[in-house]
Amino acid sequence: MFGTSKRPLKFAGTWYASNPTWLAAQIDEFIASAQAQIDKQQTALSGRRILALIAPHAGYMYSGKTAATSYLAAAGAGVKRVFLFGPSHYGGFRGAVLPPYKSFATVFGDLNVDTSVVSELRHCLLFDQRADLHLQEHSLELQLAFIRKIFGNIKIIPILFGKSEDLFESKFMASKIAEHLTDDDLIVVSSDFTHIGPRYGYTPFHMSSLDQLEKLDMEAFSCLQKPNLETFLSFFERTGDTICGVYAIAALLGLLPSDSAGVLLDYCTSQEQAPEEKDNSVSYLSIAFTCEHSWSQIRAAGEASVQTGLTDAEKESLLHVARMTLESYVLEGKIPEMDELILKNVALTNKLISPHGAFVTLYKKDVAQQESKLRGCIGNILPTKPLYKAVIDNTVASCSRDYRFDPVHPSELDNLELEISVLTPPKRVESAKDIKLGEDGILLHVGDCQSVFLPQVATEYGWSLEETLEQLSLKAGLDRSAWKRNARFEVFQTESLHE
Repeated sequence: MFGTSKRPLKFAGTWYASNPTWLAAQIDEFIASAQAQIDKQQTALSGRRILALIAPHAGYMYSGKTAATSYLAAAGAGVKRVFLFGPSHYGGFRGAVLPPYKSFATVFGDLNVDTSVVSELRHCLLFDQRADLHLQEHSLELQLAFIRKIFGNIKIIPILFGKSEDLFESKFMASKIAEHLTDDDLIVVSSDFTHIGPRYGYTPFHMSSLDQLEKLDMEAFSCLQKPNLETFLSFFERTGDTICGVYAIAALLGLLPSDSAGVLLDYCTSQEQAPEEKDNSVSYLSIAFTCEHSWSQIRAAGEASVQTGLTDAEKESLLHVARMTLESYVLEGKIPEMDELILKNVALTNKLISPHGAFVTLYKKDVAQQESKLRGCIGNILPTKPLYKAVIDNTVASCSRDYRFDPVHPSELDNLELEISVLTPPKRVESAKDIKLGEDGILLHVGDCQSVFLPQVATEYGWSLEETLEQLSLKAGLDRSAWKRNARFEVFQTESLHE
């Protein structure tokens, strides 16, 4: 949902110059002084695509030259759109917040928001749309003048990031953004690094020497030089380092392939501009992320990886995990821990610890009628947790929290059969005509309502496509014809595992 207004400037005239002539001259001066830093890194930058940048967002007198160094690295790269990530300093939330504005003002002229991408993302889990947070935030605004001056009148997708519960939430948000990345896109992450001193409530060591501060900042950069989300979040949790854009950086790391590289272009601290501030300091890093592959090639490689099926050993491990969980929870009220799974010879491969959607279905064997009847079915569509963990959680939910059935009793265990459905990530289709009935699982969105069917549901009930969509509408709490009114459709495929 979009208003007609644009996001106005709030910090021009205080954090940076509001006069376009003065600001242009200042940025030109920053760029001229940054050229030497770029020249030093020509070997690391040449012949590779620049996919993303990290730039600081302090007042320009403190961090302007470092920020300019980031943008200079990508100048002339044919950038036509910028995904602008930043932290929220003025409000806490989980996930990501998109703007309701159609444009953002800059000193040099407005930048239009790609509202089609924002409209798609706002319907995704962990994405919200709020004006208040964007209106008061400086982390994005401080990048806008550089973007407008270096790249011209391009489109932007501004996203504020709040806290992520775990790395899988960062990976999930990254996966939804990845669906929209094209080869002319650049990601800019707005982040300062270590905030140290009594003013910031972070004093891991005395500030009598900046050597320890630089050592801490370079340890953070080492997690970005060979981009690794797990290593970066582990560093953050271990040190408590006050990197304000930590979750925005995490989203970027969820997008970058393993063969990308972070190049440190410039590093400074606020004390260099204000040496009288002996007890407090903020660190500023300019980083460019390079790769031999384009965003479209990276996405294609990721999709191919997702489509790879499970091995027989992995299928056996998942079914064993589900059976162990079912028996442990029903008999003892316990959920198996990872150490216990490993002791039981469950091999947790990369595929099994990667995030996937999954459903667990229980069937009760009816010996007299020689058939099996549904006894519980719970799942998660979106890949927000490791596959083995999704199977554990959904096994527990299927045997105890399916509202259609009483919790499973120990006496039933011998007559229960397990089925696991492993899901591919949902993909948007243009219309209902693109759904392959019986092959595609269907996720229906109508406004803020949604519902889902696994691929086999339509086949089991003998429904036509229209009947299936009517039933999905009813399941979402709407009338039968709701699917015909501005509905959005996503499809997914499943790989079914049976005991």
